[in-house]
Amino acid sequence: MNKIIVQGYTVRETLGDEGQVADTFKKIAAIGYQGIQMALPNTMSAEKLKSLLDAYGLIRPTVSSATDAILADPAAAIEDARLFDAPVVTVPTVPQQWRAAPDGFKRYADAMNRAGALLKKEGLRLGYHNHALEFISFGGTTGMDILFSETDADNVEFVLDTHWLAAGGVNPPDWIRRAKGRMTLVHFKDYAIGPGAESIGTTIKQFAEVGQGNLDWYQIIKACRETGVCWFAVEQDTCPVDPFTSLKISYDYLKRMGV
Repeated sequence: MNKIIVQGYTVRETLGDEGQVADTFKKIAAIGYQGIQMALPNTMSAEKLKSLLDAYGLIRPTVSSATDAILADPAAAIEDARLFDAPVVTVPTVPQQWRAAPDGFKRYADAMNRAGALLKKEGLRLGYHNHALEFISFGGTTGMDILFSETDADNVEFVLDTHWLAAGGVNPPDWIRRAKGRMTLVHFKDYAIGPGAESIGTTIKQFAEVGQGNLDWYQIIKACRETGVCWFAVEQDTCPVDPFTSLKISYDYLKRMGV
């Protein structure tokens, strides 16, 4: 059964201190969300975060680190993952200096393979979250193609984002199916065209609540179910209203879709 969780970037402004974190967890649990994907706040220990999650019946299915940090010493990431019973350690996007040429994407894929191998020894997997920049074209292949083909399926999985897939010019269900066996968590984020464009060149592209934009959610959810995705993480980078109102709109839509 799929679990609907919140991607913490949506509520980043309400995760400043322990009181805010507790209030945020209370609100998302009241909506019906079952967990949150988030980095460890600077204001609290991992143990304190775990106790707050437990208090509201929430899970944290991934922890975060950096590829170079794992390669230097994987112990911290492993300890964090064990505390939260999280099977995936996510790492940041390809560094800026490696994004302009195929070799840079290959170098990052190699680094992820090596970091993933270290995690695999502890029963964990490394996870990569895409944006649109990975879909830069190199004459018939893209940066994302390189990351996908050059990484070891046993060690590296993907945390695909529906909005950024669409922004990168690809069909989200196609990539979800391509990642079968290599993805346990997906970011659910809608892609909308806003009103008021003065010309073709000023088309307004917006983040939107799930079901309020232009993505085909029936096909996206179908692809996720076909490929065994466990967690649906609702994310909205910017919200036109209070983020908790936006999160409820997304949650209610997914429930109407039978999730």
